[in-house]
Amino acid sequence: YTRSHHRLETRRKLTKNSTRLVIVLVGLPARGKSFVARKLLNFLEWYGCQCKIFNVGKYRRQAYAEISKAGDGGGACDANFFDANNKQASALREHVAEVALREMLKWIDGEEDESDSEDKLGSSSHSFSTL
Repeated sequence: YTRSHHRLETRRKLTKNSTRLVIVLVGLPARGKSFVARKLLNFLEWYGCQCKIFNVGKYRRQAYAEISKAGDGGGACDANFFDANNKQASALREHVAEVALREMLKWIDGEEDESDSEDKLGSSSHSFSTL
């Protein structure tokens, strides 16, 4: 009974469906993460795996568009957006990361349906106006 076998068994107990795999790509902007993700998606789908990309940048741009409509979208697209002292941008970054994570977990558990994909951020767009 090896240590890795024990970790795998623990994972299976904690996860509804332990047959799915999550690959997370992180790095500086414009360094090829989306390109690599699409290439991996194409290969893994060709191989027969179900795959989906959850791009936090896409969620952020969608959220920024929502708050821009409200007239309070300052700082989301410039270098100021990633400044740790920018509390509004920090709150928005945390929120969209949480939305992306929730969507990914729903997909992993097989709970996502067509209505979920229509409006990922719309249900919480009122919170963007407070940012």
